[in-house]
Amino acid sequence: MQRLIDAIHLEQSLPTSSPADNNHVMTRNFAVESFRALIKAEPTVTPPPVYAKGILLDQAVRYALQSAFPKAIMNLRLELIVYPARNITVPLYGADTLDELNARIIEWCSREACKSYSSASQKYHLNGINQFCGTIYTRTSMDYIYTYLGNGINHDLCLRFVGEMDFNLNKLKRAIAQREGK
Repeated sequence: MQRLIDAIHLEQSLPTSSPADNNHVMTRNFAVESFRALIKAEPTVTPPPVYAKGILLDQAVRYALQSAFPKAIMNLRLELIVYPARNITVPLYGADTLDELNARIIEWCSREACKSYSSASQKYHLNGINQFCGTIYTRTSMDYIYTYLGNGINHDLCLRFVGEMDFNLNKLKRAIAQREGK
């Protein structure tokens, strides 16, 4: 349960003086008691569920994420903080399918997997992507993927890459060549 209180309404509801004497300014105790009374009077609100159903509720998927990225944590804004030391995050809100989740992992982790200044960070992200997505990419192939799919630059193509193309880099290269008219 969560209580939502409108601060402006709360301020407007507070009297500016104690009821016993209109000439005195409100004391601290009177203010605290007034706040308590207003808080109790506020209706209790049940926040809507973020996910009534979804891939993130699947225990096997969460275990696979934790195995692939052992340092990862998930915050309350549904961001997967893959590498807390460098604050590498993957937005998970709305990722209701495994393809969508795989696409976001590719989009938001591919840069660190090939361009990070730290070789440990590159290795961590590359291994995590390969383990979670079931791929065997190298840094060179990840650099190509990052160039065309990284940072959500072409989300639709990334979804096709993880779904229709089944992570096949040659199919991705052909799709990009067709799009560029080569």
